Amino acid sequence: MRIDIISENSTKSVEAQEGQTALAVLQQEGIPFSAPCGGNGTCGKCKALIKNSEGLEYRLACQTPAEDGMQIIIEKDKGMRIQVGGFSSAYDRDADPEGGYGLAIDVGTTTVVCHLHDLSTGERIASASSPNPQAVFGGDVLSRINASMEGKLPAMNNVIISCLATLSRQAFETAGIPYETPRKAVLAGNTVMEHIAANLSPDSIGVNPFTPMSLFGDSHDIEGLCPNTYFVDCVAGYVGGDITAGILASELHKKEKPCVFLDIGTNGEMAIGCKDRIITCATAAGPAFEGANITFGMPAAPGGISKLEIGEDRLDLNVIGGIAPVGICGSGLIDALAAMLDLEVVDEGGALADPDDIDGFAADLLDEVDDKDVFFLTESHNVYITQKDIRNLQLAKAAICAGILTLCDEYGVEVEDIDEMLIAGGFGNFIRLESAARMGLFPPILLDRAKSIGNSAGEGASDLLVSKQAREDFIEVVKKCEYLELSTSAGFNEHYVDQMSFEEE
Repeated sequence: MRIDIISENSTKSVEAQEGQTALAVLQQEGIPFSAPCGGNGTCGKCKALIKNSEGLEYRLACQTPAEDGMQIIIEKDKGMRIQVGGFSSAYDRDADPEGGYGLAIDVGTTTVVCHLHDLSTGERIASASSPNPQAVFGGDVLSRINASMEGKLPAMNNVIISCLATLSRQAFETAGIPYETPRKAVLAGNTVMEHIAANLSPDSIGVNPFTPMSLFGDSHDIEGLCPNTYFVDCVAGYVGGDITAGILASELHKKEKPCVFLDIGTNGEMAIGCKDRIITCATAAGPAFEGANITFGMPAAPGGISKLEIGEDRLDLNVIGGIAPVGICGSGLIDALAAMLDLEVVDEGGALADPDDIDGFAADLLDEVDDKDVFFLTESHNVYITQKDIRNLQLAKAAICAGILTLCDEYGVEVEDIDEMLIAGGFGNFIRLESAARMGLFPPILLDRAKSIGNSAGEGASDLLVSKQAREDFIEVVKKCEYLELSTSAGFNEHYVDQMSFEEE
């Protein structure tokens, strides 16, 4: 059967098979499209404008059977807010007498960033970024692993390789120089993303004992990009090259006193350490902070509530793009939950209050929708938080905080002994740290020691690309990194249960 996929500038006629869904067709063709749950029909966020025998309307792509003559209309990308850079590196850039150009690449689960360097000076001359097009296969690494198990690894590899080739050319264009094949490239990503980019199966990472096919630290030929791309060393199945690169860039390995390095995402990858020792781990925080299992959750794109504060008689919202709110992104979710705790519309156990027990304007924001208790965030009542949303955030924050506490136990230090907490990644850069401490994402005692450091994975990749000293130091970083498996840790489970509470310390 023939199906037309219509985008802003073109129409593509493709062949579909009996039994496929509209989403499966988009996956087959490598069309960028967000499907956070990977097609399981649980997130309700893969709505597309589809014309079929029943007419033209928005439908869930994963629940709409393909049929001959169907049209799938892909609407213009709303422009996700992407954290491209991080703090300035402490490493000097070396001049390479052979010259040419090099790429430092950060392949995140949600976003992809490429930094272009002039190797003759080591200078970064341009950057380019985009959402990770693998989002059509699911919003988190487990969804991508499941897609691989279903035989979709080649398709996922194709879309990321195509994305990297496009970003490389965009970076050259931004720099105002003619394109030429980069002579060197360094790619950092979590272990699953590195597997997919190298066209290696990540399937074994999804089942106990979570053993990857490779921990990398070697070079791979990326067709159309660079024949000599170094894949950054990983530590374990869920502690990848993005963390080791981030540890390098943040100089955790040079600290005199124990510090925490935290990358908040679906896996909550983190490390504790200093010049003497480094322990890493990953917590299964789930995709709540990415908005994947939140009723009105969305990426950091126009229309997303990114910040929220309590005003005199209302909630004051900051909406990306300055337009009417249509959803809420991760940083806004953390602010919202902190505000709900301060307004006492959520109790210590995470339950929504009865409106009759609340004073002030907050009582008017509590109501029911489809027989479910909700808390309205907008005056138009079109965006709200449900009890289920709160539970999902509760689970995620408990996992992150429990991971930090378990690392402290393993390292033999108290939380108050931590000298600094470095929060990496785009999400970590945009959150209000006071709100994160209030809702218990990390121990509140660390608030005055916490700072956001931006895209440390991309910065670490740049360091490895253009600094000989960084490459030498990185050998020691990888040797120092120990791995703690939390799924079998009794201490983690105890902390996890304790951190489910929203009680202020």
